[in-house]
Amino acid sequence: MRTIVVSPAIQLNNDLSYLVKSKKLINSYLKFTNFDILILTNNVDFYRDIDSNRVKIISYEDNFNEPIISGKKFNMHIKRLPIKLASKMDYDIIYHHDCDCFIDGWDENSYNDLISQNYDIYFTGYRSQRPQLGGLRRNYKHFQDKIDKEFHGLYYEELDNAPNPSETKVIFKNKEKLIKFLEFWDKISENNKNFFTYHCGVYIGTSSVYAQNIASCVIPSHTFSEYGRISHGNKILDYFGNVINR
Repeated sequence: MRTIVVSPAIQLNNDLSYLVKSKKLINSYLKFTNFDILILTNNVDFYRDIDSNRVKIISYEDNFNEPIISGKKFNMHIKRLPIKLASKMDYDIIYHHDCDCFIDGWDENSYNDLISQNYDIYFTGYRSQRPQLGGLRRNYKHFQDKIDKEFHGLYYEELDNAPNPSETKVIFKNKEKLIKFLEFWDKISENNKNFFTYHCGVYIGTSSVYAQNIASCVIPSHTFSEYGRISHGNKILDYFGNVINR
């Protein structure tokens, strides 16, 4: 099955740090896999030195007009847009990464074994599958406020069973359920009136429930995950968010 790795890489003010990290993502996947890579960015010129027909650098301004800043923070709804772009392309698997993720090796057989299973979406770790939104909404006022604002006209009781998965890496099967997933997240984003959007796990989880995705997860026995890394400040994290030695 054909895979494309997708990521937003947005420059905020004069800060190039996430763009620099995204080049590490690109170069690592070019080196270790045969996957294509899609980067959605507001600084296309930064990538002029990348010479590979496997890399698609797409201009944010030429394709979208949603605000980059929401509630004085990065608008997390933008993370769905590279997924949306790739959903219209001829790929079987869309592997969403935050732009500060990269790999330092790869086990293709392990990866192929995972995606050949009959699931629609793959989160990171078993905890990512557990129902969470209901508990968060009932126990924390700011989460209920989020439902009242961002999910206005969209909330229904079944969404309480939505997980709140890590947004750093999510694997999607590119089929009809992904279209439903994106349709729901679009509706959430349309409610955005300059709100602080938190991290986007809540949007991924609720959209997955709406699309009736059959979910699985990546766990340490999937050996391709041994090579996954995250550049987090001055630390390097493993696939599951644990700090590791460089």
